[in-house]
Amino acid sequence: MFNRFYGTKTQNPLDNDALRRLAPSVFAETKHGSRKDTYKFIPSINIVEALRNEGFLPVFASESRVRDESKKGFAKHLLRFRQHDGFSAVGEVKPEIVLLNSHDGTSSYQLSAGLYRLVCSNGLIVSDGQIDCVRVRHSGNVVDNVIEGTYKIVTETPKVLEQMEVMRGLTLTRAEQGIFAEAAKGLRWDAEEATVDNSDLLRVSRDADRSPDLWTSFNVLQEKLLKGGVQVKNNETGRYQRAREVKGVSENVRLNKAIWTLAEEMRKLKTA
Repeated sequence: MFNRFYGTKTQNPLDNDALRRLAPSVFAETKHGSRKDTYKFIPSINIVEALRNEGFLPVFASESRVRDESKKGFAKHLLRFRQHDGFSAVGEVKPEIVLLNSHDGTSSYQLSAGLYRLVCSNGLIVSDGQIDCVRVRHSGNVVDNVIEGTYKIVTETPKVLEQMEVMRGLTLTRAEQGIFAEAAKGLRWDAEEATVDNSDLLRVSRDADRSPDLWTSFNVLQEKLLKGGVQVKNNETGRYQRAREVKGVSENVRLNKAIWTLAEEMRKLKTA
């Protein structure tokens, strides 16, 4: 089950008891039976402990639901880490490392850059076009390769923060916000099947989101796409219902990266 950020107000890291509750597959003791002999099994908790030793503390954990009961305890899981002595807040955001893995063959170890926006508890994931996702196969020296990949993400994160500042400095007209919203909603809803008003996607719920700059607009849209709450009309029945929160790990990552890519394209258009 996908879980909300743990310790939002206190910013406390997760201990192993919390990790086990939120993402039990982190503690898998063996690979899934479908994996071949060439699959090198390294428990995710070993990676967590190695990253802790390097000063990266887990602050978020989630796990996919599985339909195949045999894969329970081996499912795809997502962890977010913060560097306790060097990844402090930059304005309203905290840089993070996002780790994706499974023990059932659905994912290699994947590392991405992330940003956590304090005002709305948004967990953003940077698109691969901005910082390449580091993929580590279940073979060779997995632990060392993950740690090496983590530091690669850390060294490239300042580039993300620079782009964030550029986005903050770009004001969108209402028409441009509408274009952004129109493109963004297509990432989650099929226009032939559902109707979502752009004004609903752009409606703000806190004073900190009232600025019309690209960065703020991006965060407002990301929150609506991931956390739901907007009215969605079923075009076939004509009925409305509120969009639910996206709870799947894979879909969360896909939407996060896709809307970041859209924001980057809008930035390029505005600075051309």
